[in-house]
Amino acid sequence: MELPRREPEDVSLLARIAQGDLDCFQLFYQRFGGRVFAYARQLCRDRELAEDVTQEVFTAVWAKAGSFRPERGDAAGWLYGMTRNRLIDHWRRASSRAEVGALDDHRHPARGNCGEGVEALLSVQQALGAVAPEQRRAIEMAYFGGLTYEETAARLELPLGTLKSRIRSGLRTMRTVLDG
Repeated sequence: MELPRREPEDVSLLARIAQGDLDCFQLFYQRFGGRVFAYARQLCRDRELAEDVTQEVFTAVWAKAGSFRPERGDAAGWLYGMTRNRLIDHWRRASSRAEVGALDDHRHPARGNCGEGVEALLSVQQALGAVAPEQRRAIEMAYFGGLTYEETAARLELPLGTLKSRIRSGLRTMRTVLDG
């Protein structure tokens, strides 16, 4: 069974959000809010930080929906990229505050633990940047987008075997980059 493609609908929703349509924004949030939160939680186990980042991402969607470019990827990828970047920003700020003694890791252990993964996250992001765009999109959808291989293949309109080959090749490239 093939899943219906949502991309054109997502693009039109974002265009209407850019015009200030609150109903479209609510529909877009209902569609993606849970996935963005789950992705943030996957990157950082701190529930409070994941909630804050999810709110920041959707505030940015409201303010910057007109900047979405469908030729650069789908709406989900755009949201996951914003989520990742917002988390990195939080970790960098927390890291710089820790350097000047403003962050008390004893009072906020979850935040301290979350920041320790910044270097690893940046390494993975760099490795993902070395992957071919069609491989990167498949990896992001399957691993960070919470989609199954079957759902990813349907969204990308690919046979399942082709999708798996792209992901395997992309992961091999990432492993080479990460191994140095």
